[in-house]
Amino acid sequence: MTHAWTLRAARALAAAALLPLGACGGDGASARPHVILITLDTVRADHLSCYGGNTGDTPALDGIASAGALFEQAISVSGLTPTSHATILTGRFQYEHGLRVLAGPGGYRLEDVPTLATALKAEGYRTGAVHSAFPVSSTFGFDEGFDHFDSLEGKLTERGNTSTKVGWDVASLQRRSDETTARALRWMSTALEEDDGPIFLWLHYWDPHDPVVLPPTEEFERLFYDEVETELRDESSRSYAAELRWQDQNLGALFRGLDGLGALDEALLAITSDHGQGLGDGLQIHGWGAHRMLYREQVHVPLLLRGPGVPAGARIPAQVRTADIAPTLLELAGLDPVPILGKYIAGESLVPLLDAGAPSGDRVAYGEQVSGYDDNAGMRVRRPDAAFLYMVSDGEWKVIYRPHMPENSELFHVSVDPRETQNVRERHPEQYLRLMEDLALRNPWVLEPFSGPGGYSESDQLGGLGYTAVEQGSGSWWWTCPSDPAIHEDVRGVCPDCGRTLVPAGTWSEPK
Repeated sequence: MTHAWTLRAARALAAAALLPLGACGGDGASARPHVILITLDTVRADHLSCYGGNTGDTPALDGIASAGALFEQAISVSGLTPTSHATILTGRFQYEHGLRVLAGPGGYRLEDVPTLATALKAEGYRTGAVHSAFPVSSTFGFDEGFDHFDSLEGKLTERGNTSTKVGWDVASLQRRSDETTARALRWMSTALEEDDGPIFLWLHYWDPHDPVVLPPTEEFERLFYDEVETELRDESSRSYAAELRWQDQNLGALFRGLDGLGALDEALLAITSDHGQGLGDGLQIHGWGAHRMLYREQVHVPLLLRGPGVPAGARIPAQVRTADIAPTLLELAGLDPVPILGKYIAGESLVPLLDAGAPSGDRVAYGEQVSGYDDNAGMRVRRPDAAFLYMVSDGEWKVIYRPHMPENSELFHVSVDPRETQNVRERHPEQYLRLMEDLALRNPWVLEPFSGPGGYSESDQLGGLGYTAVEQGSGSWWWTCPSDPAIHEDVRGVCPDCGRTLVPAGTWSEPK
């Protein structure tokens, strides 16, 4: 088996260097297609050339878009890696799958919820995952259903003796996309050699998230100083764009390697991101250059599909959600997603939108940031208005509600103001109240610290870069009417005056 693996891996590496994307290969199609899910951490849609980005070409991703379908308005549920990935894998929003923070006594693990991995494994798939960073590790429950789980396993750690200061070692618990690609091709080669059944592979890449682990020096400098027509002026944005292009090069190697193994041509391939990044323009417009917010630069993500049942060159303008990915892949694989993923599934299959003659109405997107009760969310010290954020968008309008600062809540007319520069809540109260009723009926609110099993090991070594730890604050909550803040009720119900569903409001105090 060792010699067979070596020969097959050598062929894959040769293919990565020589074969054009789309070359034929393989030993014949399985009864069901291979399913390959690729999640690109911290990748904004508008930084890919297939989405019109002008920060450097991304030919590997552009090739997938040309050979399949590109969704122009895909919306993520969060600016936080674990919570967003939980939605991608389950088809549920956070208030349904329960993973809502990165660190806490509870609320940070995916438990007893069907996922793509558990569903496909039950249907006879061999399942594997190859990851590039700790926030998608078994700590958060993502290993369930995988035969092979190659992740960055570490610990959430306390700092000193303060149990609510929790983080992780960013420097040692990540790896570059070239290593992730090589590991994935090695596993895929072995899996194909040992099993002629269908395979589910989840690949996670991390490169653009931070500048802690960079590409090889010469390559990074070439990409960083590459003369491209771009508006990027600040160093962090140029570094981000350079790492994204480096990652695209490794995705190209991955696709060619999979093609050489005969595992790509008939596979279902989905590529998306968990969230975007504020960067220099986000800092200018919204005062924030990172993630953990819900503005367009954090939640507008790429979504590409390729494979059997997916028309080549399709561009779908309708707003869709990353919650739609899991049911879509199951349906394209010939499975009924609703009974498999459970009755609480929020996502809907995108298959109907792939028909050029089908109606393509916008789907209502939901998002949240529960940073106030996240032991890792140090960013809220600088942005106290971001301690609690709840979002609903119908594609035309978008509301961001701050229950701890209701007066700072926002309404954007996104169809005419896609960069979300103008808060029009006072000018369009009817749209604000309509979307607030949607939020109220979802009842997604988190109004007390998480509790549950789990703990942390003591360590003074913490990571930063958007994952800085902080002591927990405290809130005092009541129920109010979105149209009348004078209403103060002790229990959730409807407004006695207008009949609208009550929403939480309150005060929030950060530790001194």
